[in-house]
Amino acid sequence: MTALQRYGTSVLGILIFLLGMWQFAAAIDSREFHRDEARWIHRTIYLQEAMHPFSAYWQDSTWQTSGRSLDEIYRLRAQPPVGSYIIGIGMLLQGEPLPRIGYWNMDHDDAWNQAHGNKPGDAQLVAARRTTAFVGALTALLIYLIGLRLTNPVGAAVGATFFALHPLAIYLATFAGSDITLLLFIALSAWLAARLAEKPSWWRATMLGIAIGLGGGTKLSPLGIAVALALIGVVLVLWNTPAITKRGLCQSQIRLGWMLLSTPLVAALTFIASYPYLWRHPIQHSRNLLDYRRLGMEIQGDIWSQNAVGDPLEAIQRSWNRLTGVEWSVLGRFFGVAWSLEVLLALIGGVVLAWLCWRRGIGSATALIAIVLGTMVAITFGGMGVDWARYHGPILSAMAVGIGVTFGVIVSLLRKEPLA
Repeated sequence: MTALQRYGTSVLGILIFLLGMWQFAAAIDSREFHRDEARWIHRTIYLQEAMHPFSAYWQDSTWQTSGRSLDEIYRLRAQPPVGSYIIGIGMLLQGEPLPRIGYWNMDHDDAWNQAHGNKPGDAQLVAARRTTAFVGALTALLIYLIGLRLTNPVGAAVGATFFALHPLAIYLATFAGSDITLLLFIALSAWLAARLAEKPSWWRATMLGIAIGLGGGTKLSPLGIAVALALIGVVLVLWNTPAITKRGLCQSQIRLGWMLLSTPLVAALTFIASYPYLWRHPIQHSRNLLDYRRLGMEIQGDIWSQNAVGDPLEAIQRSWNRLTGVEWSVLGRFFGVAWSLEVLLALIGGVVLAWLCWRRGIGSATALIAIVLGTMVAITFGGMGVDWARYHGPILSAMAVGIGVTFGVIVSLLRKEPLA
């Protein structure tokens, strides 16, 4: 790569980040307040309480005798704290103190909650949304960096631009919650996995495990990525064993296999370290979290039965309907048309990506990126108990990468460049 190409690639990445900030920040003021934002801003107090990880605040007995309702307890416990940490850090960096607001009661209206001190002030809300907008722009940049490892700068830029312009990305990046932070850690995990494949080292493997653990500390589901990568590690190690097969792999691939096997342990330790509630009884309290999340999905499905999702096939159908409609598509945003072109381009990219994985090998950067993104898509479809727009975020990230691959391959074919 020449100096001009290297600097051009870097400038393009900066422009992608600025595009994301422009799109997301511009939509902050026009976004209507959502009551869930009040709950997320309330939870920024986690950042302060995390400085005292062995205090009574993190004990179940304290919460059960504090006058909190069971609904409040399970909702507070069920949401891991990393998303709240990020919002809290962002608010502090903007000179906005951590708010001391009450927990929003869904059984009462806005007026009642505001009268009882449960609604964040305008400055608090804007500071929280600016934080998520910044996180969204970083996610767009990471999608670009992922694309560079799959095809070429044109394809990478198209995929990242699609993400930055997409209504769902704008929705998530202007919502004071953890959904956009989830996408950040998914993209970061994919990028770090690619870097590990390119140059295996224990330092890079540790960073990958930490990123996955922080993703789990945001929404639990990314912990499944560590399991999928460990399975790839098993394959890489066993595939080189003469007793299993005569076909061998280079030594670096064996080292990569052992490093991938370490990711579940590092991810689990990071996840536990991020949430003081887990420190005293890591296994039991982690099971509590899963039970709380499962209960939350069931309750939402009962209350909003029209949004309940029965099985993965229904989840796929609902995702297709959302992402091909006018409201949640780039074509719908700019041209007011409902068309399946975006999803079809992403699916073409997915097929090409599978072919590239086969050509480049299971231990390649391409394959590990596909494993990370594909695992999150599978988990999303498998765990989507309720059809809310924000639950489709991981699918949008995979779509953006897939569309980038499609355009990147088209450019390579036009230039008569080798694909693999």
